[in-house]
Amino acid sequence: LVARAERLDRAVAAVQTRFAPMFPGGEIQETGRALWTLSATPLLVANGVIRYDARDFDGPDSERDLDSCLAVLSTYDVPWRFSAWEHLGADRLMPHLMARGLIRTGRARALWLDVRTRVPTDAGGERIEIQPTAKASDHHLWTQIFIKVFRIPREYADVFEVIVGQSHSFSAVAFADGLPVGCLSFAIEDDLAVVDNIAVLATARRRGVGRRLLESAHEAAAARGAKACVVVANAAGSEICARLGYHVVSSVTHLTPSPQPA
Repeated sequence: LVARAERLDRAVAAVQTRFAPMFPGGEIQETGRALWTLSATPLLVANGVIRYDARDFDGPDSERDLDSCLAVLSTYDVPWRFSAWEHLGADRLMPHLMARGLIRTGRARALWLDVRTRVPTDAGGERIEIQPTAKASDHHLWTQIFIKVFRIPREYADVFEVIVGQSHSFSAVAFADGLPVGCLSFAIEDDLAVVDNIAVLATARRRGVGRRLLESAHEAAAARGAKACVVVANAAGSEICARLGYHVVSSVTHLTPSPQPA
């Protein structure tokens, strides 16, 4: 599990750094323990520490490294978050982050599925049609679903259209009764299909849309030579993945600076 966790988070970080420069003012920095991305946007997905190795965190040098990292982030007038991975010493790091004023904002599970694993299928339920995106109009439709689900300001729609069209190995839109209701994309890194974007409209949830999107991703990943699909998912997404045979290999806790008093 430790080896898989290490491969998974490195692949996730590689995918994030692949699209980070596409955001306005996007940049990547890597210094010692830390890897982070920053942009001129208020989007958390584009700003903050995405990998911090704290497995040997101990003593004044480690404290200075952490202070330097947080000092750089604090010079940017944009929201940002810190991702503390369980297998990279989150238990050791978290008290130091919280002592410096960061607060927990969420937790997600990192899950793994070998694509050679036979995924259970559900013959019943509503018929959901999955259509891979192939042209600009498809990427536009994908983006409209994605920004609506995650409440992303529409001025960044063009950026996401470029990202899904250029930085991903596979993307698709789900239709129910002919209407677009969900979207998914993945990028292949180190033989892993990193499913980093999946969204289902609120009106279409609990109808098997997320499951069908993931099943389509498994098929597409196998066809492209990937050895496994990996997902970083919240509680609801983790339940769907578990039913499809995914196994938890790690977790990540997200933290942000506490709001400053006015």
